[in-house]
Amino acid sequence: MKEASQLVGDLWREVARHEHIGDSVAGLTALVRSTLALKWLIVRRWDAERARLETVAEVGACEGLEARTILPSPRRDSLLSWAGKGAAELWHEREATSISRLCVPEGITGAVVGGPLRAGGELVGLLLAGPAVGEAERAREVFDALREPFAVALTNDLRLHELARLREAAEQDRNALLSRLARQDVSDAIVGAERGLREVMGRVAQVAPTDAPVLILGETGSGKEVVARALHAQSHRHAGPFLRINCGAIPSELIDSELFGHEKGSFTGAIAQRLGWFERSDGGTLFLDEVAELPAAAQVRLLRVLQDGSFERVGGQESRRADVRIIAATHRDMASMVRDGRFRQDLWYRISVFPILLPALRDRRQDIPALARYFAERAGERLFGRALSLDAADIATLQAYAWPGNVRELAAVIERAAILGNGQTLLVGPALGVAPVLSPRSRVPEEADAEDKADIEAALKKALGRIEGPFGAAKMLGVNPHTLRSRMRRLGIDWSRYRGN
Repeated sequence: MKEASQLVGDLWREVARHEHIGDSVAGLTALVRSTLALKWLIVRRWDAERARLETVAEVGACEGLEARTILPSPRRDSLLSWAGKGAAELWHEREATSISRLCVPEGITGAVVGGPLRAGGELVGLLLAGPAVGEAERAREVFDALREPFAVALTNDLRLHELARLREAAEQDRNALLSRLARQDVSDAIVGAERGLREVMGRVAQVAPTDAPVLILGETGSGKEVVARALHAQSHRHAGPFLRINCGAIPSELIDSELFGHEKGSFTGAIAQRLGWFERSDGGTLFLDEVAELPAAAQVRLLRVLQDGSFERVGGQESRRADVRIIAATHRDMASMVRDGRFRQDLWYRISVFPILLPALRDRRQDIPALARYFAERAGERLFGRALSLDAADIATLQAYAWPGNVRELAAVIERAAILGNGQTLLVGPALGVAPVLSPRSRVPEEADAEDKADIEAALKKALGRIEGPFGAAKMLGVNPHTLRSRMRRLGIDWSRYRGN
């Protein structure tokens, strides 16, 4: 067994070797065990802003531990009062005292030694350990020598994550500004918040201050991302990153790497370590657009993250955690997908804690004048250097249209009208007459899906089930093979049944 003075020196050297708390705690625990017999060791972070304890690193503890403990005002005050005294305590069971019940996560049994971790006079976390039989009293004596190195390791990790969050938030703000300059679309403002979207914005105000998962349901082009950004902006995470991922645009073989990241050398082409979407959105919001398009395997792994907050990078062995608020969106009928077995029921329950139904533009026609004027001003300024305006006849024409493409289609029509009018006026009638190939006056999403499915099946039949290559269905349809596979998953098309026909 090492002497206490030698142990402390070794602990400080170990702290200096690592940046992440998980790496530090693994090495520190191994050193402590050379002096003291421990069954397990846990480090919990104190989040003063959200008044909660969060388990950020553990060695040897049982699975299924409580990841977070939320402390209402009276309990928070009790914890801070106890931590201010600074002394380590020995509890023979988790339920031994009111403080032990606050500090020790559910699932721990037996004796526990615990003490506060402080930095700059402030509480930053807790150090908890389970001594082996007969070592409880000795553990309490040695414990005070351990806390300062562990406090520094936790502080280093907190600063590293804060820098990463600030860097990610700055990058997302930059991308958002560049996107707005390029597109100048409805993402700049929520037009109709006081009229057609009043009920929606009321629900946004209700759920935004919480961390509850939100599912936004609405047709394509109805503004689901705009509502998701409003949720983020009104939440306590507004200073953190907001990341959007289109679940239908990622090849199934890359889903794990995109969501959870990968280690260098974990697969061919992995030339460097890469952080996944969960780590990049730590402390902020992750927007899973078109979540219904996730393949079955990815649904399983996403469910695990939502259940216990832990994940592993591709090619890695260390369990990691990220503090992320999930907002999902889809235009699909999720209830029928769950009934048909195309989407996991348990994942559906997880992401739909608070659903928000976004009405189609045809169901809030009172917003069309304001939206049209908004787009007219922006299109004119961006394309011709001056704002354009609509007259009463133009507004009446726009309000009489069905708008199957919703707000996105309205923006496109107004821009087309500005181009047809050479920047002098808006030719709304001709702009609506130059209809896209999808015939928006007559087609609705269900009919569009049926036609797309028929076209894809016909191409697969000609290609004998081949998707890629010069004679594949993707080439015939003029689309990217990954895009075609995504559409096939969404429409429930099995390409294999066309092989050999």
